[in-house]
Parts: sequence; structure tokens; C-alpha cells
Amino acid sequence: MTISYLDYPLERGYIHNWLTLGPQATIVPNLGRFTGADYKLQIAQHYHQPESGLLAPPAEGQSVQVDGWEARWNYVRCKDDHFVDLSVFHHECTYLRAWAYTELVSAGEQRAACVLTTNGPADVWVNGEHVHRQEHFFHQTPKRVPFELALKPGANAILVRMEEVAARECPYAMALWVVGAAGTVGPRWRGVLREDRPEPREPGALTVRLPTAYPHLDRRVALERALYAAQVRQDVFHGDQKVAFRWPDDFADEAEVTIRVEDPAGFVHGEAKVIAGAGATALLGKAYEFTAGAYDLTLMPGPEEFYIGNLRLQRKIRCWITGGRYAETPYGSFASRRREALLDAARRNENVFCEIAKMALGAWDDVDSTVVHGTIGRINRRGDCSDFYLVGLLGMAYRFAGEPDFPPELRQPLEDCILGFKYWHDEPGSDAMCYTTENHSILFHTCEVLAGQLYPDRVFTNTGETGQQHRAKGEQRALAWLRERGANGFKEWDSNCYFEEDTLALTHLAGLAQDDDVSAMATVLLDKMFFTMALNSFRGVFGSTHGRTYTQFIKSGYTEATAGMSRLLFGMGVFNSHVLGTVSLACSDYDLPMIIAQIAGDRPLALWNRERHAGELALWRDSGSHGVEVNKVTYKTPDFMLCSAQDWHPGEKGYQQHIWQATFGPDALVFVTHPVCASEDGSHRPNFWHGNDTLPRVAQWRDLLIAVHNLPEDDWMGFTHAFFPAFAFDDHDVDGRWAFGRKGDGYIALTASAGLSWMTTGDNAHRELRSYGSRNVWVCQMGRRATDGSFAAFKRKVSALPVAFDDLSVRLRSLRGDEIAFGWTGLLLLNGQEQPITGFKHYESPHCVADLPAAQMDLTFGENVLRL
Repeated sequence: MTISYLDYPLERGYIHNWLTLGPQATIVPNLGRFTGADYKLQIAQHYHQPESGLLAPPAEGQSVQVDGWEARWNYVRCKDDHFVDLSVFHHECTYLRAWAYTELVSAGEQRAACVLTTNGPADVWVNGEHVHRQEHFFHQTPKRVPFELALKPGANAILVRMEEVAARECPYAMALWVVGAAGTVGPRWRGVLREDRPEPREPGALTVRLPTAYPHLDRRVALERALYAAQVRQDVFHGDQKVAFRWPDDFADEAEVTIRVEDPAGFVHGEAKVIAGAGATALLGKAYEFTAGAYDLTLMPGPEEFYIGNLRLQRKIRCWITGGRYAETPYGSFASRRREALLDAARRNENVFCEIAKMALGAWDDVDSTVVHGTIGRINRRGDCSDFYLVGLLGMAYRFAGEPDFPPELRQPLEDCILGFKYWHDEPGSDAMCYTTENHSILFHTCEVLAGQLYPDRVFTNTGETGQQHRAKGEQRALAWLRERGANGFKEWDSNCYFEEDTLALTHLAGLAQDDDVSAMATVLLDKMFFTMALNSFRGVFGSTHGRTYTQFIKSGYTEATAGMSRLLFGMGVFNSHVLGTVSLACSDYDLPMIIAQIAGDRPLALWNRERHAGELALWRDSGSHGVEVNKVTYKTPDFMLCSAQDWHPGEKGYQQHIWQATFGPDALVFVTHPVCASEDGSHRPNFWHGNDTLPRVAQWRDLLIAVHNLPEDDWMGFTHAFFPAFAFDDHDVDGRWAFGRKGDGYIALTASAGLSWMTTGDNAHRELRSYGSRNVWVCQMGRRATDGSFAAFKRKVSALPVAFDDLSVRLRSLRGDEIAFGWTGLLLLNGQEQPITGFKHYESPHCVADLPAAQMDLTFGENVLRL
């Protein structure tokens, strides 16, 4: 076999081009052996091997065996964050190891100062000699460790072995920075030297090279350029929208490329050969031609080159294709939408809730018992999120197990599963289940209540307790949870992922709990939660600020986890793959109060809503690091909605909180975040889009919002950025100072004190505005045709506004003539007077005024009143 070499430069001193192997995954048996806060380190030390385990030199595309495990060396090209990112989610505790290989070509003998950044333990070999090990676990923010490399003249083989232990989400990344000549390492930020540190001497001329077994280097190089120049200009496709790749007009090469639509399991749903060239467009099909779901849009060489010639070069861009029609205005009746929701879920193959929908429809011949058996097996293994699916199985047992058509082979496994489950973290057994977040806690309590009711006199095998004992504990815990949220609101406020899962629990308690207090409180809390959704939704999009979210839920209303619930409840939204809450609602006896549906469908001329959610953490149940209070506002007009969390823990490290958003419809959404990495994988919390690495200080006065960002000096990414999907707007314009967008008769203008860069490359091309700098102030001004005239007039007026930035503050005059001042510290000043941004009532809007804590709430719409 002939080996050739691909040459690359260092990128700001980072190695961006690697061959990777793995990860190799080993489920950890007998998890109880490893206890304490450092259990991951114990597991890693248990499995650690001093040798690399590799017996043959790496080469791109080559297969290799390690301890009987076979895999292939794949090419990885780092994104702007410099990481080899192998992040993954495992429902069971799993030991991971992976290898990354590259070669550093040195002009002469030298010692180079390096920094290795990893989440978990890592070893480094240079030219076959072990030179470094770092042994740590930093779950979300990887740790930087300096060390030195002794390089010989010519090629130096660099092998990094990365270890991790996955217990649910698992950020799994590595970056290697060749900083400078040995002994001169100083901190840098985005490659720019700090003024108070001496400049390190650059290492002697270094380049990167990778071995490949593919003989046609010119073809290999041209193909890589073509793959990484391609653009996809939206994340979610629906209806007759074209699923396509585009190449920029200034792309200088031509190359034959194969394009595919693949599902996450690798099944190919569409494929074509195209010529990538300047201005080329490669069509894969229209959205309606594909089954709804998540897909990877894949660029690669032809199948013969890939599989036979071993040119294993691929680029994948995740997208979502939706099948349903989105409803922006209310339609139908609640009863008719119930059946529609069940029919939609029954056509899907997402999980056991689709089988439950079939049972509810009486479509017994279509029920797939293997899905139910698989769910039971997963619960018996105590994989993460088992509580979600056990609630569904308990509802199945209550509602359908007595039906004559219920599959008889399911009855005993279902009973054994319920009797053997671990219902809280204080019960026997070690596992990777999450118990104490807001959603998981009420789901576990729901499981315990319903299981105890179902088998009151049976002995539950995991604890030796009877069903009556479990029911009593579950009811006590559930009532504490329900009363706290009823009085003070949700800790994970307006969470468009947790609200779906809370609905799963609450609908089952409301309809199936035998204790009147539990059932009544669950029903009232459903009313309160759906009222909150109605206040903070626009045309079916739950476009609020969120206490927790994920990227796919904020990039589009089509993929939001509450979109199906919104369609069922309010007649606005779309049914999608998130069926847990929708099916649970459709199977329940819950009836949405008419007044809440009226509030959801209303198009007020100007609605100003303020809320405060607070309360106390219960240490036995709740987890969280930022406390539980949030002060949030919503401004809603017929053409847009603007929502934000006011002054929420500025400067602290964020997680999955979504601090502000402007919403025009299901596709036209705008928000700004501070990314921690370039990955959009949900294991990163925060990631490229959801959450903020450093939380901003935000204030909003009706249709104007100010967000102040004060990043650490050594911030990894060095920018804040706006999600600004050009394709979704009817018109847009980015002039360097302001970015403008129009959707229908609604307008938005964005600016930042550090300037704006419109991104036309990368995975988010034509959807991202970056603003580089550690100290930055963003301003968002909304507008409407009814108040601001034409879009051209709006742009002229905004461009003429006096906006004075001063480091971490701004003074400006809004389009409404208000003089506004706000900064990293101090008050929000409105026309010289303090405007409160905290200390709100629980709810304060035309539809409800309630103190915090709330003993009761009166909801109003017109002359109608509903007391909760």
C-alpha cells in the first residue's frame, strides 16, 4: 500500500486536521463499584491502559483493530472552535475512548510549548513515545493543560488518546494548540496577545500533514475544498421548499460530488451526483418528498470512491424536514384536533407513545408489540429518561390493558417492569438516571403514585415496600412539587422542552390519580402552564425566553417540542416528532378552558406582560445553580413578539437558558447568544446556539431591547452572535452597522457596539451575524408598518437614531421617542426616570394580575373570568 500525504497549515497555532478513530464504547457493568463524586475518574482508571493499543501506522480510510474492536480512521477538520468534537449521549453509563492522529512537520529540532484542552483524561505520544497524560473530568468546560513537545526535524507523529465516561450527555472534545517556543507560553485570546504578557516566540516553521492511502491527491484536495465550501441556507424544510446545497459565486474550483439525504441511522433517503462550481446549486428534492424527521445533508465522494477506494471524506450538516402544515391562526375544535393529533402520532415511528396513540384509536392491528417490549427493556436497564416512558406505560396499563385486543404477551413483562422499577434516587441500585431536575422529579413522583395505586398490596421488588407505601410517598412528593409551582411558578420558566415533559406527568396525574388533591392540583397547574404558553406565544410559536431549551427548539417553530401541544390546545402550531405531551393530552380527559384559547389566539394591538417566577429550592428534590427567580417581559403586537429575561445573573456562566427572542412566525426568529463552542450537539450546554457561556445583562422596554455582554478576557470563542435567518424574511439588509429584517408588516433592526459580520460560510451561512469582541452591547429595535411606515422608511428612521455606545453601556433615543440608558451596572433609565426590571408581580398583564406567591389567579378576557 502506497501512502501519500496531505499538507495543511496550523490555524492560529491550533492543529485543525486530524485522523480520528472511535469512540469505542463500553457499557460499565456493576456500576455500584464506583461511588462518590469522582466515580468517573475511578471508571477511567479502571479501564485505562498504559499503551496506545495501536499496532499499525494510521492512514486515512484504513481499517484497524484495537482489542478485537474494529473501526476506521476518518478525517476530521475542526471548526472555528478548534475542537475534535466527538460529543455523544448515552442513556447508560459508558466508558469511551478515541484516538486522534496527525503529524507535525518541523523545519528543525525544537521544543514546542503546547496546550491540550480536553473534557476528560488524555494521553499524548510523540513518535511512539508517551510524553504527557492529563487526568481530569471537566464536564461542560474543558480544561487547558500546558506541556512541551520535543520535535525532531521532519515529520513527527502525534497521537492523542481521549477518554470519557458518559452518564447521559457527554461533551467529548479535544484541541491541541502549539503555542510557541518552549518556556514562553502566555495566555492568548483568539490568537491576540494580552497586552500585559510578553509575546511568545513562534515555534520554528511547523506545518501539519496527514497520511492517506488514497492515491489521487489532486482529486482529494479538490474534493475537500468543494465539500467545505458548500452551503445550506436553512435548518428546517417544509412544504415545497427545496432541500439543496449551494456554492458561492466566488468558488474557484470544480469537483464532482455526491450529495445525500441520510437519517441519523445512516439510511439513505436521496442521492445525486453533481458538479460543485461557482454559483452551483445541487437539488436533493422538495421537503414534501421526504418523511418528516431529522436528517444529515451529506457531501462525499461517489460510493465507489468512498467504499472501494477508501476515500472516506464526508461533511454532514444536520437539518429537519417537517411534514405537517403549520397553522398560524386557530382552526377546528379541541375535540377534532384530539383525533387529528392521535392520527398524526400513529403514523410515526418515534417511540412507544406512537403505539399508545394507535391503542387510543382502536387500531390494534397496527400496534407493534416489539416497540413496547423494547421500551420495557430500556426501563429495566434503568437508562436515562426511563421515567418518561414508564409514565406512558402506566397510562397504557390503566387505559388499555383491560381491552380484549391488548397484546397478552405484554401483560406480564409490563407488570414485572412496574414492580421492579427504582422510583427515586434514595432507593437501591446505581444507574445513570436523572432524578432532581424540575421535569424528572414530577415524572418520578407520577410513576410512584400510579404504580402504587395499580398494585397497592403487591411488594415492589427493588425496595421490598408495598404499593400502598409507594403511593403515599409519591403523593406527598407530588403535592409538594405541585403546590410550589402553583404558588411560585416554574424554576425552568417557559421551557419549551420541560413543558412537554411536565404535561406528560400532569395529564396522567390529573386523569388517573385517585387522590382528589393531587388530581385537582395537577389540573390547575395544567391550566396555569397553558395560560403562560398562551401569553408568551405568537402564531403558535412559544417564542418566549426559556429557562431551558435546545438548539432545534429555538431555530424554528416547526421543530419546537411544544408545537404539537400548541396545535392541539390552541389550533396553532404543527404536529411533529415530539409526541410525549401531545399524545398524553389527547388521551386524557383534560379540557382547555375557553378563555385560555381566546388569549392564545388574540392579536392585541400592544400587549405588555411582566412576570416573576421564584420560590425556594427543595434540596431533596431540586437541582440547579442559579436559584429560581426570573423577571421576564413580553411585548406582543399583531406583527411580532419580543420576550426577555431581565437582568438574569449577568456575568455568570450559563447553561441552556434562552435569554431573549424576537418572533415573527415559525421560521422568522431572531436572538443573540454567547457560544461556548462551534458544535450544536445537545450534550454541550451551552453550545453554539442554545444558552450562553457568559450570561448577558438584558433590559427591555416594550419594543426595544438592550443586551450587554461582558466576556472573560480568555474567552474561547471571542464573539457573540445573532441567529438571523435571511431565508425566512421577506426582505433583509445588512449594512455593517445595522441588520434589518421584514416579515409581513413586522420589522426588526439589530446593531452591536463591536460591529456586525454577516457570515456567508460555515454550517450557519446566511443565518448568522457575528460581533467579535469581549465587551459588547447589542440593541434590538422592533417596528411595524402601522407605526413606522414602509420598510424603507423604518430603515431610514432607525439609521438616523442617536445611539451612543460607551464601553459596556448605551444611551439612545428609540423609535417611540423615549430616551433610554442602560449598561452593565446601574438602572434602566427611561426618559431620566428609573424603570424597574426586577421585583415584578407573579403576573401583570391585561389578562391577569397576581401577587407572588399566588394563592389564586383570576384570568380575564373581555368579560370572561376564570379563577385558578
